[in-house]
Amino acid sequence: MAVQLVSTAVLLPQIAPFAPTCPAFVAEQQIRMAAIELAEVSRAWRHVTTTTAPDPTHILVAPAGTAIHEIEFAEFNGRPLAPIQFSTFEEGLTGFPAFVSQIGPGEVRLSPAPAPPGPGIEPGTLRISVFLKPRADNAIGGNPAKPFEDAHNLIPDFFVSIHGHTLTCGALARIFAIPDEPWTDERRAAYYEAEFTRKRDAAFTGNLRGQQRAPIRTKFRDF
Repeated sequence: MAVQLVSTAVLLPQIAPFAPTCPAFVAEQQIRMAAIELAEVSRAWRHVTTTTAPDPTHILVAPAGTAIHEIEFAEFNGRPLAPIQFSTFEEGLTGFPAFVSQIGPGEVRLSPAPAPPGPGIEPGTLRISVFLKPRADNAIGGNPAKPFEDAHNLIPDFFVSIHGHTLTCGALARIFAIPDEPWTDERRAAYYEAEFTRKRDAAFTGNLRGQQRAPIRTKFRDF
C-alpha cells in the first residue's frame, strides 16, 4: 500500500492544549522539524520506485514535498549501482551505469549515462530504494486564502498513526525552546526533548530489528 502524505495540521489538536498561545503555523513547522529528525534517525520511511528509460541526468525518485535522506540500494537492469558523492562524478561518460548519486532533494543521477533507447537498444530500467524525510525548506504563499500555509508541511500518514506521540513530544520541545516568546519554557522544553529522544531512538531500534528479522545483540569487548 502506498504511503499517503498528510498535513502536519492533523497533529495540532495534540499540541494546542499544551501550548495554546503558540500560533498554528509555528506549531506545524516544529512538527515537520521533528518529523525530519525522526525520519533521519529511524530510517523508517522507505520508498521503492522503478523507472523505465529515465533521463540519466535528472531522475525524480521522491514524491513532491519530500526529500531523499539516503539511498538504500539501486540497480539498473538488475545490476547494482554504487552510491557515490556527486562531486566525484565524471561528466560526459556514456555506457552501462555503475554509479548513482543524489543531485537534488528528490533527484538522482546515473554515471556513466546509459545510451538512449533506439534501434537495437532496449530501454533501461532503474529500480531504487531510498529513505525519505520531509523537506526542510519552506513553500509559503501558494495559497492566497491561507497566506501562512506551507506546502511542505507534509508527513507520511503512518508517522501520525504510529509515531504521533513521538512527533508531539518533539514539536513541543522545539516550541518551548523558542526564546523570548510568551510560551517559552526551558524546563518543559528539556522534558519533552528527553521524551522525544527516547521514543526516536526506540523507533530506530525497532526498525533495525525489523530489517534484520532477529534480536539485536551486543558483544562485550575488553580493550
